Amino acid sequence: MSPLELSEEQYREQVSDILGQEGTLAKILPAYESRPQQLDMACVVAQAIQEREHAIVEAPTGVGKSFAYLVPAAQFALAHNKKVVISTGTIALQEQLINKDLPILQECFPLLKSVLVKGRQNYLSLRRLEHALDGQNTWFENRDDLKDLKDLSAWSQETEVGDKADLGYDPNPAVWRKIVSDNNNCLGRRCPRYADCFFYQARREIEDADILVVNHHLYFSDLALRSEHAAILPPHDVVIFDEAHSLEDVATEHLGIQLTETQIRYFLDGIWNNRKNKGLLGDGMGESARELVENCKQANNNLWSQVARSFGDRQEDTMPIPSPNRYSLELADDLDRLGASLNEIRGRCDDDNSAQEYKAQADRAIGFAGNLRQIVEQQYPHYVYYATVPTGRGSASLSANPLKVGELLSNVLFTKSHSVILTSATLAADDSERFLFLRKRLGLEDALSKRLDSPFDFEKQARLLVNESPLDPNGPDFERAFSMWLGEFLENEPGGTFVLFTSYRQLERVYELVAPRLERAKRFLLRHGSGMGRSQMIDLFKSTGNAVLFGTASFWEGVDVRGDALKNVIIVKIPFEVPNHPLVEARHNDIKSAGGNPFMERTVPEAILKLKQGIGRLIRTKQDQGTIILCDHRIKTKAYGRYFLRALDQFRAEYFRLGDYL
Repeated sequence: MSPLELSEEQYREQVSDILGQEGTLAKILPAYESRPQQLDMACVVAQAIQEREHAIVEAPTGVGKSFAYLVPAAQFALAHNKKVVISTGTIALQEQLINKDLPILQECFPLLKSVLVKGRQNYLSLRRLEHALDGQNTWFENRDDLKDLKDLSAWSQETEVGDKADLGYDPNPAVWRKIVSDNNNCLGRRCPRYADCFFYQARREIEDADILVVNHHLYFSDLALRSEHAAILPPHDVVIFDEAHSLEDVATEHLGIQLTETQIRYFLDGIWNNRKNKGLLGDGMGESARELVENCKQANNNLWSQVARSFGDRQEDTMPIPSPNRYSLELADDLDRLGASLNEIRGRCDDDNSAQEYKAQADRAIGFAGNLRQIVEQQYPHYVYYATVPTGRGSASLSANPLKVGELLSNVLFTKSHSVILTSATLAADDSERFLFLRKRLGLEDALSKRLDSPFDFEKQARLLVNESPLDPNGPDFERAFSMWLGEFLENEPGGTFVLFTSYRQLERVYELVAPRLERAKRFLLRHGSGMGRSQMIDLFKSTGNAVLFGTASFWEGVDVRGDALKNVIIVKIPFEVPNHPLVEARHNDIKSAGGNPFMERTVPEAILKLKQGIGRLIRTKQDQGTIILCDHRIKTKAYGRYFLRALDQFRAEYFRLGDYL
């Protein structure tokens, strides 16, 4: 037996030293309670890490999964002087790990060092700040921008970390772009401020740490940059993805390309704003390039007008880019010419700061041009190319995303990493431990797997109500009946309530119908999309204790409200993915071409996972109690509904009729 291959009993003994009833954590935490599910998970993680295998673990809320992976991760990192990366899907979990769990763990392992890793765009560049202050009269458009710059300059003298989170507010984006640490605009060791650079101080902490905490977006940004030898993270042997249910979506985004109208317009305005005579070219060196900027702006306007016209009478926000298509590449050509001109000016600069600024913007212009060609010419096989023109807020965009990320992730992640651990409260779309749906989507063939039982007694703690009236959940009769029922229900049911929708439009229509009645009943209402930030809404919801929150996608997961502050979770519709999105359509067509049934093979399992996430908001501790209401009749009346009910078999279902309220 190799030193890295132990028996199950030996792995259990190893983690029990910390997690067992007589372990170190029990001595540190007076109220500590050893959980068998937590020990089971820790054993699987320890085995996977030490035997260089991958693992998938579904760990329901209450198992204590963070300690179940942190303990074997810390033991491995310290024993072998290796780094372990923990990647999370939400800021809330990052904060829990860094501010709560890891400090406790460091009492068990005094030599353990951990750090929160952030992207470069979070850090102030002292050199760029000084350069911006020198060029403030030509770079910035108004007095407010100048005041913001001076405020940031004053903050730079006080902060020890240079992280914009340390500011306490979001800085003006137009100003922050001029002073942020930027890979394209970095002099590295040649920088006169290298010794006290905030970004490199953070990098030195990373190099010295055993456990690195990141978010999924940063990790996949790093993965995309590795082939260009521009990785953000240092070499590491193990990566643990918590909240791994969202990995396919994050990987699809970061392994693809997107260009937006706003992105290019802001970039060009920073180079030269003709109306205000401000920008990088205001230093007098680049007058010859100003006309090229104006040409790019006109080409940018022409491109997005052409994209908008291509939609014709379509009602959807997105449409596939046809192949071959007729979108103009005039903008790409003009951006290349601008990049060449900026590089020429760079060669005439007599100081490193100006030269580096011109180089960075030249690289950006040429990069935009290359990305535009890749999308318009559809240069990558097995990618999906589509345009977006939002009917409400947002910027028009062109996108290219991989049709399937499984093969890509297999090549760049699973075959290159010694051990990848995937965990979440919801990973299985059925009741098996095989995780076939997840494996196929992510390209993970061989892995240890474990589904843990919940420590909660759902039959006693939660009541499940299911509507059986066959009202079209997209129709006006459903909205009227649901609003009447909701008003009556919330007049009689105390405690906080989440009302979770799958679309803003339906949320707004229902809110308008029911809000007057609930306000008369003295219920405090919060509506997603009203201008208030998500975190602020959750804080208000918790403190009120009897609030009603109308929310969409981002409230279905990553929200932890305990006790009477959340007593009811109401699911308005089954969270099916939008069927007419080009990426979804392409994936469905791919399944059809292989002789499969996309609805049963992808749509239903995907919706089951999302539904389990939404329902998981309710019971967070052994003391929590409440009611889950599913208002979409298809769970009861459609043949595929049995798969949803099977996924919720820990609850005893009762039925009611929304149709009685018409």
